[in-house]
Amino acid sequence: MRDPVEITLRGVAHSGALERYVGEQARALDRQCDQIQACHVSVEALHRPKQQGAQFAVRLNITLPGTEVVVNREHGEDVYIALRDAFEAAGLQLKDHVRRQSSVGRRSKNGTPNRGTPNPGS
Repeated sequence: MRDPVEITLRGVAHSGALERYVGEQARALDRQCDQIQACHVSVEALHRPKQQGAQFAVRLNITLPGTEVVVNREHGEDVYIALRDAFEAAGLQLKDHVRRQSSVGRRSKNGTPNRGTPNPGS
């Protein structure tokens, strides 16, 4: 990751444990996809009555060359579960991005799949 992880907390008390957890999760994503340029994590405490749903919202903005992965997750009681779910979803999106990039790299110059040695008669 080119830039350090940026963490924004809204209505959530600053916690060294929370920052360490976010850092660990971001490093895991970086090991999965070496194209990550930046990662911004926003954690917000939502002010809703418990019976109306989620109490924590997490948003990940992960910048890659030419694109961005954005994930939003909410959880009712535990900010760590919201973070875990968001990072898992981001990991799946990054895995898909890497797969698509590698399949593009296996295509020939005219955009058709490269199927080995070209036939001189074609």
